[in-house]
Amino acid sequence: MTATDQARRLADMAGALRLARELIAHDRWGAEELAAHQRRRLERLLRHATASSPFYRERLAGLDPGDPVELGRLPVLDKATVMERFDDLVCDRRLTLAAVEAHLDGLTRDELLLGRYRAMATGGSTGRKGVFVADRTEWRQYLAGFFRWNHYVGLAPRLPRRRRIASIAAARPLHMTYRMAASIDIGMYRVLRLEAATPLADMVEALNRYQPEFLYAYGSVLGLLAGEQLDGRLRIAPAAIASSGETHTDELRDAIRAAWGTVSFEMYAMTEAGILGSHCDRHTGIHLFEDQAIVEVVDERDRPVPAGQVGHKLLVTNLVTLTQPLIRYEVSDMVAVSGERCPCGRPFRLLAAVEGRNDDILYLPAAAGGTAPVHPLALRTALAGIPGLAQYKVVHDTDGLHVRAALRPDADATGTVRLVRDRLVDKLAAQGVAHPAVQVELRDHLQDERDTAGKFKLVESRLRRPAAPVAHSPGR
Repeated sequence: MTATDQARRLADMAGALRLARELIAHDRWGAEELAAHQRRRLERLLRHATASSPFYRERLAGLDPGDPVELGRLPVLDKATVMERFDDLVCDRRLTLAAVEAHLDGLTRDELLLGRYRAMATGGSTGRKGVFVADRTEWRQYLAGFFRWNHYVGLAPRLPRRRRIASIAAARPLHMTYRMAASIDIGMYRVLRLEAATPLADMVEALNRYQPEFLYAYGSVLGLLAGEQLDGRLRIAPAAIASSGETHTDELRDAIRAAWGTVSFEMYAMTEAGILGSHCDRHTGIHLFEDQAIVEVVDERDRPVPAGQVGHKLLVTNLVTLTQPLIRYEVSDMVAVSGERCPCGRPFRLLAAVEGRNDDILYLPAAAGGTAPVHPLALRTALAGIPGLAQYKVVHDTDGLHVRAALRPDADATGTVRLVRDRLVDKLAAQGVAHPAVQVELRDHLQDERDTAGKFKLVESRLRRPAAPVAHSPGR
């Protein structure tokens, strides 16, 4: 790293820490202050987008700048449109999709495009790749969100004896987790970075040697490590554990509690908007950081759903990124907002549940004709608590469901395979599926099933989703 790069990184860190103090102060806001802040940021975003983006100038042509903004009347934006209209959507005419992709193709570390922009790509776990850019000012906002998260989980820097952090996530500089880790790596912490696809035995050896005080990993990795801890091969005692990037199941929470006697802080983040929320120390749900993004939980027709009900998707409006405006950007996560507020007193809404993505819903032949939509939760509950099952992945293909399974060392392979198949068949039949076909394939491990960001998808369909499935869904 050159002296110029180091000076730039230090300046960005200093700016991010100042912004983080402002964000933490927002925890004392009331609902009216938060709403006024969102309104100002949204108006600024719309003015900038219509002035600087040909795409938005066309898309929002009928918007009167003098009228109050009604977010629900603005059009929804999906990832396909972002990619198809990339050159017209961004607000710097030098940024073209071809130039950004060429830059991504040559990345080796935390290099900036045009000396100003961080370009990142989504891992493609939904089957659709996305490319997103943020300038240095916007990146400071993302880092400030990260430092606010540090405050929530009790991870303030400690000198002279620096905290030992182990981070197990993406190992490629295309992805946000890598870029954030690289940006903050200026010596405030001792950091062990491991790739999520690292063989489990190597991961265990490295962690035993390092003895982290704080452990961050994708949920699927934490599940594997919890099993190793319970079996005595992993011997670490982190004071705090955190995860993001994958669905947190009840089985995972139970495994973490059994292995380390604690609960993990769940962070909610995405490349398109940075860190969107986190548990606080009460662990009542994920606080949405609504001073940096507006999150709408909606049904299939983009109508808001009431608190407590799981929506079909999210619409996210990023309030801090002006380079590539994302207004009512469609995210396939299925979440429910709690009807209660956290006892901690913060003004932000709580996510009570993150149930996966609507892309994970499987449409299988129904006994009554047409198709039966099967929620991933039904599959997870069927397989929860099976003795000997260390990890699994359900793949939907033309000939039915394939369960790729890795077993614990002491497992009865024949009995476990039979139990996996029988439980899934019974659950699918209860969901109205006709003649469910389930094949179980044993694997030594499933580390090679991760996407380019190192994330693990529990449920994956290889078939095209039906345009208009026939609803046939008996109660779960």
